[in-house]
Amino acid sequence: MRHLAKTLKTVAGGALALVVLLTGPVAAQEAATDNLAAYRWENTITDFDKSRLERLEEAIALGNEKARAAENVDYGDRVTLARVMDAEPVPVDDAAILGWWACRLIKVGGDLTGLVVYPYFDCRIKVVDGFLFFEKRSGSQRMSGRLYQRDTMSRVLLAAPTTGDAPQRPYVTDADENTDPQIQNEAGILQQLENGRMRVLFPFPALEATYTVMDLKRPDA
Repeated sequence: MRHLAKTLKTVAGGALALVVLLTGPVAAQEAATDNLAAYRWENTITDFDKSRLERLEEAIALGNEKARAAENVDYGDRVTLARVMDAEPVPVDDAAILGWWACRLIKVGGDLTGLVVYPYFDCRIKVVDGFLFFEKRSGSQRMSGRLYQRDTMSRVLLAAPTTGDAPQRPYVTDADENTDPQIQNEAGILQQLENGRMRVLFPFPALEATYTVMDLKRPDA
């Protein structure tokens, strides 16, 4: 793991560094020349999802307002949300976030309950085809997709949802707001946190919330 961290810090671009690890410097140089555009999230994201990410702060403010006004929300769930959202982000270390995570979804706002905290399930971040690849591996609602470098403090997750043990699907580049909500893309911002956890923020998801936050911790934490 230390070797991986050193490599990622000394080779420009997190995604290209992962290519070096998998294929060697010659292939990585060719990939940099021929496929650099593929490593930029702006060249993959749909206009609809880009708009959602640009409205992240709006989604959080509106969702929190709806959650505060909701009746019959468990006090413990309110405390859980506050702890997850109040944690300070730190620069993302691509090497450090690899591996298995326990992950739970917190759905905030929406027109039903206002705030719901789900149990922990299994998630993993690994390397696939030179990209960091995120996957939620258990539970009835799953998702998987590539992580792209956004800036030093965050990564963009462009994922597609699946149900149960259905095969993983690629992110749909021609999806829009009229896409079936059951298969609508999941676009989020991943942040590594000072307390050793991570969160992924999904503004204006297709179902059940104004925003969803995924809370991730190491399984043994």
